Amino acid sequence: MKGLHTIWCQVSNMDRSVSFYKDTLGLKLEFASPYWSQFSVGGSKIGLHPKLESAVEPLGIYAKGWYLGLETEDIRALRKTLEEADVTIHGDYHDVPGGVVLDFVDPDGNTLEVFQSGITAESLRA
Repeated sequence: MKGLHTIWCQVSNMDRSVSFYKDTLGLKLEFASPYWSQFSVGGSKIGLHPKLESAVEPLGIYAKGWYLGLETEDIRALRKTLEEADVTIHGDYHDVPGGVVLDFVDPDGNTLEVFQSGITAESLRA
């Protein structure tokens, strides 16, 4: 393998999903169409694709399959943004080597995890 090209997921409503990834998560939108929308994250790309013909809903199921891991400099502020947008958050902050993660889902139930380095879950609860 040469490297990571694009991570993509199926969505049931392109406009709603583009809004979530752009407005709620603050990702940089490269382009959007009814058939493919793409975001730039660091040196990687995240793509959104309409539901495939053979897909069965729900498209995403928490705790199944892959997680999309993102990194933030302020996990507490992101959690507040997610809560204000009525995003489903699973559990609380969770310590991992080097920092803390928080799990949540996009509008189709695709699991995302955000990481912040150099902190602990206990420090966020204080």
